[in-house]
Parts: sequence; C-alpha cells; structure tokens
Amino acid sequence: MRIFRRRKGERPARGTLIVGRAWKDVALDAAVEAVQEGYLSAGTVLLGETHRDPELRSLRLDALSRAAVGRSQAIAQLLDGDHDRADVLLWLGRTVIDEAWVIRGGSLAESVGEDRFKLFFATLSGAHDPLMEAARLRPEDPVPWESMIWLAMGMQFDRLEEDAIWDEVVSRSATLFSAHWARLQSLAAKWGGSHEEMFAHAREAVALAPPGHPLTAMLALAHLEHLLAEERRLVEENKVVAYVRFGLKYFSDQVVGELKDAERRWTAHARPHPRDVEAHHLFGAIFVREPTTHDLAARHLRQVGNRVGRGAPWGYLGDPAEEFAAALGRLRLPFPSDDDLLML
Repeated sequence: MRIFRRRKGERPARGTLIVGRAWKDVALDAAVEAVQEGYLSAGTVLLGETHRDPELRSLRLDALSRAAVGRSQAIAQLLDGDHDRADVLLWLGRTVIDEAWVIRGGSLAESVGEDRFKLFFATLSGAHDPLMEAARLRPEDPVPWESMIWLAMGMQFDRLEEDAIWDEVVSRSATLFSAHWARLQSLAAKWGGSHEEMFAHAREAVALAPPGHPLTAMLALAHLEHLLAEERRLVEENKVVAYVRFGLKYFSDQVVGELKDAERRWTAHARPHPRDVEAHHLFGAIFVREPTTHDLAARHLRQVGNRVGRGAPWGYLGDPAEEFAAALGRLRLPFPSDDDLLML
C-alpha cells in the first residue's frame, strides 16, 4: 500500500480559492505543478535561482518539498546527474522531513499510535545526513539549518541541541521569516516550551525586523497560538463560561496596542517580500477576532487575493478555505480572484 497518494492532475483549489499556495511567485506555481507530475528538474531550476536570496530559497523549498512528498527516492536519483548537489541534497532532506510529518499526522502526540511513531522517527532520521551535507557544501546558506529545526522538533532533540541549531541559523540570517516561524513553533507549549518563551521570541523578532519587513507577523502568530491553545484546553475541560470570557477579555488595550505597533513597523515602510501573503494572513486572522480591529483585518486580507495556506492561521481553525471564506464574510469583503493577487 502506498503511503503517499496523489491523483493525476490534482490541483490545490477549492472553488475559487487556491489552497496551499500562499505566494505571488508565478514561476513557483508552474514548478509545483511540474513536480507534482514527476518533472523534478523544474524544482532544481527554481532552487538554482535562489543562491543569493535565503528568503526566496526557503519559500521555494517549502513549496517544492510539499509538492514532492512521496518522491524523495526520485530526488535522490538526481544526485547522479549534473544538478547542483547542494540544491538536490537540501530538497531531498526537506522532502523527507515533509514525508515524515505526513506519516505522523497533525494530531497531538497522545493521539499518535506507537507503530506510526516508529515509522515517523525512522523516516525523519533520513533527513539528517542530506541536510548536513547541503550545509557543508554551501556554508553560508541558512536554509538547511532552518530545516534542521523541524527535524529537531520531530526527533525530540533537547533544548541545548535546538538552541545550537538556532544559533547556526541566526549567524547566517538573523531575520529569515520561515526560520523564525519554525523556532516559534519549537518554543510553543505544545512542543514542550511555554507561552512565555514563545512570546519572548515573537517580541524579539519584532525588535529585530528592519522597518518594512513582514517578520513582525511573528507576534500575530504567537497570539494565535496562545488563543487556540487556551481555547482548546477550556473546551476539553468543558468550561463553557470560561471559554466565552477568555475570548471576550483577551484583546486588552495592551494586546491590541502591541499588535498594532508590530503591524505598523511592517506596513508603514513595506517592501516586497516573498512571505508577504503569509504575513497578511497572520495579521488578518488575529485582527478579525477583535471587532475594533476589523478595519485592519480587512486591509490585510485584501492583499492576499485567493491564495490560502494549508496551515496557520486558517488551517488551525478547521478547513482553511472555509475558515478564510468565513472571515471574508465577517468583514463583508468580496470573494477574491487570482487576478486580484497578481495585480497587487
């Protein structure tokens, strides 16, 4: 039985929303479709264009690795060709990580069976050597080390080991968006960290972000993580009244103020960035939860066109397309088209 299944010609679209492609990169759209059809050379071409741009490199690696889930052995065969060896090893390692997480599933640890955990660990361990070799071949590249954060989380490295990996990232790129996202996850309570550690990291990211950089959206992500974790706990404890009160009281003047400050640090001087769409979704998702900030939520969600990521923020709440569509309805925004995004 095949673990990874793909219907021929499958596209990540639901109605007029395109799920799983939260970017403005038309070339990446084409490469993802090619890789899904088995034309892996399209992926090496796209990665080959990113050697001097870690932000673009990390985005394209994320997308191409998800597109290649179930094809890691075919990627490994590219090492025998004339492709850039560091690019292929990086892609191979990250694809193995994604394959492992598909095996594990997105559930909390207590709901994952022993046999599935064994297969998860066995698969995930295969990403270590390709990533370390990719890092050796391109010592200035932070992206292999970013991928190691996800490997370390899955393999349950201790904090000292995780901190050492993080040091490798920031010594090469202190503001890499996707690396800060991964680090925030590793510090979250659900992965053995705490709300305090997670928020400390998010606020440090805001302070590090140059004016006009979407890294400030890490604060929105931290608040979403906290909200959802506490709401989940209250539901599990059947504390309905406490659940309602928590939602009503969460957005204090202090919380709203720091979110607005972080948002302005980006948008007042915004420059084009590969992660713009994701950052707009994060700010839109947190601001839509508070009626007094619906104007800001609308401002951000007008910038994303019909592109929706599979995970945070909307995938945390349920079906990402349905949750995003519900947010648009709550804000009375028109349903977008792909042309809306490409014209921004």
